[in-house]
Amino acid sequence: MSLRELGSIAFDLVFRYLPHRASTGLLAIGDPDRQSPVLLTGNYTVTVRRLRRVLRGQRVWLLCANSKGINVWCAAGGGHLTHHDVIAAIRTSGIGERVEQRHLVLPQLSATGVERRRITEATGWSTAWGPARLEDLPAFLQRGGPVHKAERTMRFPLWERLEMAAMWSVPMAVLGGPLFAWLGGWRLGLALAAMALATVFTLFAALPALRVTGAARWITFGAFAVLGAALGGALLAALGDATPPALTLDGVAALGVMGILAIDLAGTTPWYGSYINTFHAPRIDLVADRCTGQAVCVQVCPRNVLAMQGALHKVEVARPDDCIQCGACIVQCPEDALRFRYDDGRIVEPATVRTTRMNMLGRRTVHIASDAGMPS
Repeated sequence: MSLRELGSIAFDLVFRYLPHRASTGLLAIGDPDRQSPVLLTGNYTVTVRRLRRVLRGQRVWLLCANSKGINVWCAAGGGHLTHHDVIAAIRTSGIGERVEQRHLVLPQLSATGVERRRITEATGWSTAWGPARLEDLPAFLQRGGPVHKAERTMRFPLWERLEMAAMWSVPMAVLGGPLFAWLGGWRLGLALAAMALATVFTLFAALPALRVTGAARWITFGAFAVLGAALGGALLAALGDATPPALTLDGVAALGVMGILAIDLAGTTPWYGSYINTFHAPRIDLVADRCTGQAVCVQVCPRNVLAMQGALHKVEVARPDDCIQCGACIVQCPEDALRFRYDDGRIVEPATVRTTRMNMLGRRTVHIASDAGMPS
């Protein structure tokens, strides 16, 4: 592995919330032929790198659409990866000259912004959803689909939680350590940098057992601020610098660490909706009379919120509290049977969800180009 590759991996570990573009176009994984499956992804370096790893030993074509260097889920949700981008990738990559079949496997998490029927109408390619997580792709490819129920729900394993902990805590330590060293000496800077790292890693490791949504999150953040202050004080004592001024700064730093996480810890997980984007959050509203039980919504929900009522041949909102308002079910429902409803009675109809995306402040200000604006 080259130094450049190591640098790219380190950048993606610490600054993964920033766009980092890989090349777009067609990649050959293994030795694919004219019958090999074609998978689509965005051009986010982390995703492309991990796909290369999990697909080692497979023979597939990987089509990288332009997602502006953002991961598939965030790009689709923010209007940076739409069916227009997929159509453009098919038309410009030359994939049609490399394969005889015309079938594309889409990442399930792109369902918030990619309409499958638009791709088929524009290109003649049929599409199907792949698993929600990359590591399930080999088994999916081996059996030739479909996606199993367990593969549709987003997991958040320990190794991935620790990666997110590094994303949050390493910049805190790198920036905060020197600042506190300037304020109170190198011992203070070292202790508080170590405190930030240890506190955030502990929080993410314990995340499945914690409440980090609703009003209860403030209890969690408060408890970890106390824990961080205690840990920082112990480190200062071990370094021989447990003076009142140093301990005061230690408490300030512990509160600061939790204050930074409180900005949007939930939004950097696959389990919870963003604190910012779900202010006065709507809920999923099912118009039962419109539902024909095609269950497309069930197939794309990453939180297992929706389920089929077999006897009625209808979908039900089985676990509404688990909904993260991603909108994938609304975008994909062929009967417009799902929509968002606010507690005050306001409704966001499917047409609005399909043609707009949310900005970072949770406002629907991002507009998606119409099909009429697409090149032929």
